[in-house]
Amino acid sequence: MRGTTLIVLAWNQWPLTRRCLDSLLASDLDFAEVLVVDNGSEDETPDGLAAYAGRVRTLRLPRNLGFVRGMNAGIAAAPADDDVVLLNNDLVFTQPDWLGRLRDAAYADPATGIVGCRLLGPEAEGRVYHVGGYIEPDDLHGQQTESAHVEREVAQYPHLRRVQAIAFALAYLRRDAIARIGGLDEAFHSYFEDTDCCLRAADFGIASVVAGGVTLRHDQHGSTQDDGGFRSRLFADSRAAFAARWRERLRADYRGDVLWHGATRFPGATAELARLFVRRLDARGLRMGFAPTARECADAQDGRLDLAARRRLPAVPAAAIACGAEDAFAQARGRWRVGVGLSDCETASPQAARGARSLDLLLVPDAFQREAFERAGVRTPIQILPLGVDRDYCHPGVPAPRHPHGRFVFLALAEDLARDAPDLLVAAFRAAFGADEPVELLLQILPGRDALAIRAALDALPDGAARGRVRVLDDWGFPWHQRAQLLAAADAYVSARRGGGWDPRAAEALACGRILLATDFGSQASLAREHGLAVAAKTIDAGPGRRWAEPDRDALVARLREAFERREVLGAAARTRAESFARDHDVETSADRLVEALARGGTLAPPRPTPRVHRPADLAQPASGQILVLGMHRSGTSSVAGLLARLGVYAGEDADLLIGPDNPKGHYELARLHGACLRRLEAAGGDWKHPPAHAPGAAVDAFRRDVAEVLRTLEPRRPWLIKEPRLCLLARELLPLLTRPVFVHVVREPQAVAQSLARRNGLSREHALALWRQYTLAAFEASRGWPRVLVDYAQALADPLALARRLHEELSGFGVPGLRQPDAAELRAWIDPALAHASPVQPSALDPETQALWDAIRERRILDEAVEPPRHAGVGG
Repeated sequence: MRGTTLIVLAWNQWPLTRRCLDSLLASDLDFAEVLVVDNGSEDETPDGLAAYAGRVRTLRLPRNLGFVRGMNAGIAAAPADDDVVLLNNDLVFTQPDWLGRLRDAAYADPATGIVGCRLLGPEAEGRVYHVGGYIEPDDLHGQQTESAHVEREVAQYPHLRRVQAIAFALAYLRRDAIARIGGLDEAFHSYFEDTDCCLRAADFGIASVVAGGVTLRHDQHGSTQDDGGFRSRLFADSRAAFAARWRERLRADYRGDVLWHGATRFPGATAELARLFVRRLDARGLRMGFAPTARECADAQDGRLDLAARRRLPAVPAAAIACGAEDAFAQARGRWRVGVGLSDCETASPQAARGARSLDLLLVPDAFQREAFERAGVRTPIQILPLGVDRDYCHPGVPAPRHPHGRFVFLALAEDLARDAPDLLVAAFRAAFGADEPVELLLQILPGRDALAIRAALDALPDGAARGRVRVLDDWGFPWHQRAQLLAAADAYVSARRGGGWDPRAAEALACGRILLATDFGSQASLAREHGLAVAAKTIDAGPGRRWAEPDRDALVARLREAFERREVLGAAARTRAESFARDHDVETSADRLVEALARGGTLAPPRPTPRVHRPADLAQPASGQILVLGMHRSGTSSVAGLLARLGVYAGEDADLLIGPDNPKGHYELARLHGACLRRLEAAGGDWKHPPAHAPGAAVDAFRRDVAEVLRTLEPRRPWLIKEPRLCLLARELLPLLTRPVFVHVVREPQAVAQSLARRNGLSREHALALWRQYTLAAFEASRGWPRVLVDYAQALADPLALARRLHEELSGFGVPGLRQPDAAELRAWIDPALAHASPVQPSALDPETQALWDAIRERRILDEAVEPPRHAGVGG
């Protein structure tokens, strides 16, 4: 059974190492061994480690070999099949289940080989130092966050995400990845070895990811502090070695120069687009430059945007993107000229229309914007580019203070007096609520040209703006990475504007799980109708030949009241749909589509061919003899497992195997494994008929512990098998325990399964077929990338000897040891066609989802990992 070796590298600084070990040993370390590599310490470290004997294994090196050689010595000392986790001795393990969640991330995809986590610094208020990063060829300043800044902890980057590189202060390395790329490259002493390793891994199709569900504390450079310049010298030497190997390669990966014309401050929507997309386009292989469309003091809150502003691009780059004020389109210079159009009115302004006509392509976020430019006479090709949400910062888990007195808080922002109509909103709010109701309006005046005018307009209201629980935030600024905290501190976001231009906060509020109220006009109308409360409006003049819409006062009052009076129901619904909304409106998808739009011009080089995605099955290593038989209930897994037993595969002691009235010859299913699967589904709130969509980490860890005890009884008897239909849903959670396993998929015609489940369990045909899809897809997804065999139960019934011979051949080809040749008489005695559990199937048409999946299985396309398998909705629990 596979374990995990945790390698702590120590060099002097014993108090740091002791603190690290104490917090490490207090965390959940199932199936893990702690190995401390003492890198030639000359302080009290050797004596201190002696006190941990029995809990920690120690490898003492004769002298300080540096980070790379020290860690490589630890990797070499780990058991040959163990995954390894590289750990700095200045880590503090503040999350008890950190290792279990890293294991989940490491085996979420067969291509994953290197896993990092979120690392905070030592500051009491929480500062994010590492969430996965990148390195650019200009300065080779490896960055540990996407913004290249140390940010305040606001629960950013909570999801599992692929990154260019992670910092090896903590790195989970899967054993199959080590087998492909080797250890750390000893061309480096310390520093840059982690980025080098991740880049080398990418060349093998191995992904580096960050597990957003794990957060630990890292006292940066704790082991080399007060070193008299030693760390600086190491850094310079390693940087030179890295530059010699990677600088030109990184430069060559760029597809061409692209200039973004826009703003970093005002208008707010334009600045938002620059911050969202410049970094993402650069990460996708476009060498980005930035040019402001108006004079500004750049708001440098993003490292890649700042780098783009400093770059000197050719006078006419490969492509240009113009996004900004009405004259921005005319400034675009590039061989392929693209604009991002945002109009507040039903008809785009004449100046914007003239500029749009000079473009090669106009991108707009929705149909309202497309129609606005078409009404203005623009005949340039127009493409809709939905502008997504940054899920890394906007999600329901954003921490924020709540109102100290428990009041319901509406939030609104005002940047442009005429467009945002803050005076209209304040008046409607006062009309909607009495002074004694527990409700408040928080209105932030954004810095800009209209800030003073907005304040004056509010002050001109009867009794000013501050009466009736209206609070105005004026002269306040928030770092961009903290923008979601303001949304999360409120209960509802109000975008009751006259202008129909894109309001980035509307979708962000939905992603944060907040109630949305928006004018039923412009780019927010569809969001409000589908996901929030739409405020009826009437169109009014916005200037010569142009119209926008003013929210109806009475309708706005009614919607404010509705949001407050139904706050429990509406708030719960908003929180429930937040994650799915954000996934469906992800800015990463928007960035992919923007790259496609830029490539349409033919001025960019094609992307560099990507290497074949890593699969553990491709390693030149024999299978270990661990076999998982996966198949839906009533699919013949017991028959196939018994057949494997007759090939010499150990299934457990007879006394430990289940026998039931529906299978008198035996299920070849261990009772303890069966119980573990039952408990795992129950702990997540489901059962086999209603599989849960998600599971608490504690339930996953308990399941692994239970199954590990089962596997320990089997390991001395390789080859062995385990089977339990529920493993279709749970096999992925066992991958960290398995060493080069083989999966045997047993499939059966879905209507036969449904008919059998109807007879035994009384399930409807629709429910049974939905379960068949869910189990089958989950099983094939769990085994993706690993050695696997496909068995049709009908073949087992028709010719068990031929099937046994094929299984023997395929399993032997994978290197499974200890198999014996099949005996014809024994096999015929075992496989009884009467065990088909159903009368002859009455054929009827399958639904399209089921038919597509069954066709993929029959044609064996399900095993082609280059083909995306059919998807399903699943059976909720």
